[in-house]
Amino acid sequence: MFLRPATINDHAAVLELARQAGFGMTSLPPDEAVLREKIEASVASFAGQYPKKGQESFFFVLEDSENGGHIAGTCGIKAHIGLSQPFYSYKLTTITQVSTQLDIFSKQTMLQVTNDLTGATEVGSLFLEPSYRRDRLGKMMSLARFMFMAAFPQHFADQVIAEMRGVHDVEGNAPFYNALPKKFFQMGFAKADYINATQGNQFINDLMPKYPIYLSLMPKSAQAAVGMVNSASEPAKAMLERQGFKYTGYVDIFDGGPTLIAERTSIDVVAKAKLAKIITIAELQEETSKFMVSNDQFTGFRCAVGRLEEVAGGVSITPRLARRAGVSVGDTVRYYPV
Repeated sequence: MFLRPATINDHAAVLELARQAGFGMTSLPPDEAVLREKIEASVASFAGQYPKKGQESFFFVLEDSENGGHIAGTCGIKAHIGLSQPFYSYKLTTITQVSTQLDIFSKQTMLQVTNDLTGATEVGSLFLEPSYRRDRLGKMMSLARFMFMAAFPQHFADQVIAEMRGVHDVEGNAPFYNALPKKFFQMGFAKADYINATQGNQFINDLMPKYPIYLSLMPKSAQAAVGMVNSASEPAKAMLERQGFKYTGYVDIFDGGPTLIAERTSIDVVAKAKLAKIITIAELQEETSKFMVSNDQFTGFRCAVGRLEEVAGGVSITPRLARRAGVSVGDTVRYYPV
């Protein structure tokens, strides 16, 4: 298994994965044309030919080289968001009021529409086929994006965000959406999310309320969903938090899911991954520690997990890992424990 940039030949496989991903994954909609555009934009970005400089997107797939090149997962990075279309979030803010006449102190939480995260780098599109959710593959896919950022920091912002899927059921019913956005969009959550993913967010600008919303006026179920993740996203959230991401009160305007934020240089992989030259490629003992290993190529980026041993002057890796990471003796690799 190894992660690599997607190509147009991966289109059909990515479409199938998008269909498995289900509701609420705006960055991976099950739409043939949209996914083709997504892959083509990534190909152009890797080639340095994307027409909107600074707005590149990098889309990766997980390939099972031992199963006929089967595509088992996806993940991606948007270099800078909100520069062509506004990026909307709700920000939780607090307002206090005091009546000396009645001796009453009131503290209220409010939802304010903001574009505060404009220009940030966003990681997303993370999906792994259920049958492959083993052997730390999900962790490798998530963290490989930060290996890429560490190798090519000039393409990315100082601030990195990750929007987490909020609370909703298998039929697409989201308590937060039903209590607030639905009243303005006049359509179900799944439809609104799909339009946002496939046609852009102009309707948000046209229809969303411009004034702050008092959280206490919403149903209890909606209040409880604010800042909470879908149960399927709990592991991804925990992984990002271990990397240094934090929830600071920004939530998705559709389902109320939390937006996690980190400074790029403080992300654990970016800060602690080591660089070394490959001294030898040889079989290593079973007890040898496994690392996430990436090459130093931009268009030919690869990342894989395998055994690595630190030796005098560099590292030794197994032939299997060398094949997966696309490296040879003398090449420089970046590595991080998994």
